[in-house]
Amino acid sequence: MAQIDTFTRWSVIASGEGGGRIASQFFNRSENPGIDDRILVMNTNRADLRNTIDRMRGEMASDQGEEEMMQSHALEFGTQQGAGNFFPNGEACAREDLDRIVRRISDFNGADAFMHVATLGGGTGNGSIPYAVDQFKNGLADLDDDGASEDWMDSVIHTAFGVWPYYTEPPQRHFNAVSGLSRLLRNADGNQNADMVLLAANSHLDDEGRGSGRHYDSINDAIITAVDLMIGAGRETHSVIDIKDYVTIPSQMDAYHFTPAVATDLNGDVYELKYMLDQAAENTYVPMDVATTQAAYAIVRAPESMIDNEEITEPDVYSAFQDWTDKHGINVAGQASLTPKRGRGSDVDVLLLLGGFDLNPLLEHSRDEFEMLGDSLAGQGGSGGGGDLTRTELDRIVENLESYVERNAE
Repeated sequence: MAQIDTFTRWSVIASGEGGGRIASQFFNRSENPGIDDRILVMNTNRADLRNTIDRMRGEMASDQGEEEMMQSHALEFGTQQGAGNFFPNGEACAREDLDRIVRRISDFNGADAFMHVATLGGGTGNGSIPYAVDQFKNGLADLDDDGASEDWMDSVIHTAFGVWPYYTEPPQRHFNAVSGLSRLLRNADGNQNADMVLLAANSHLDDEGRGSGRHYDSINDAIITAVDLMIGAGRETHSVIDIKDYVTIPSQMDAYHFTPAVATDLNGDVYELKYMLDQAAENTYVPMDVATTQAAYAIVRAPESMIDNEEITEPDVYSAFQDWTDKHGINVAGQASLTPKRGRGSDVDVLLLLGGFDLNPLLEHSRDEFEMLGDSLAGQGGSGGGGDLTRTELDRIVENLESYVERNAE
């Protein structure tokens, strides 16, 4: 079976407690294709950061001590202990310590792509990640020599994974989420920010909606599964589909938000590929109408033995993908690919990356709270956290999101 000699090298940067929880679960995977140990967790609160490191140590079953793990995988940034659930405070802390953040991510020199991870309801990750992405893409040239301008970053692709709060969470978290989505999609100048924005919604992935730690772990595991499938397709595959494929055409279409849709452990001896794609499409990570999809990618992961025996072939996958898009009346830009997994058996995993869809079914859960709080928060300081939100900045957030959503509405 053909193998790729040069793999895409990914690095993971997670900010805030929620992002740290997700990142910690990367360490309990038997394989992290393309990531290895290039994982950095950031927080403005040292106690939360230590909790994340302890979780990582538990997932790794590692002999590394806490301090060694802190030095290898953690960064405390900003002078405030927490962001007070106000995203401008998280952004202010990142701005304050941008040079330190850049020096730490310079350890990942040579990475081809970054996966930035944050939960969108909070203040730390939601505040710092959109700002950091913008600076990594556009602002590093402004750093002085002591700030270590990073020329290697010019070619890095920046994806972001944002997790929507539970629909029942307090209004402040929904205000943060809407603001965070807008800032991930577009920067202050109204230009594209992250090269690809992946979305998941807690309530959509947790039908019981209780939000206990156990359910968070289950949701985070689903996110890691999707990322594994997405990244693995660029590591070992018969027909390469990789991060540049995911971002190039959607960016040109101004339709670069995506959600995963996943089905795993499907019996390849029993089910046809078209059925498997349908099963995945029923498990989108946010509420959406699949028919509004403008860009789609299908990754089928099958045991090496099934591929070697030509029980599943690349043409089979592409033909099923074409039939699936025709069935749903989707005229999309996209590709399909087949990637192997070790072992025998017949369990097949399917990932659909669905992009450019109508965002209104997701936003409707948060719009009222966002509008209700907007007037009261504009012009307010961040409870001692060093950040504020001017009316001009809030208006820009609204305008950027509305213009993007309007282009991608049904």
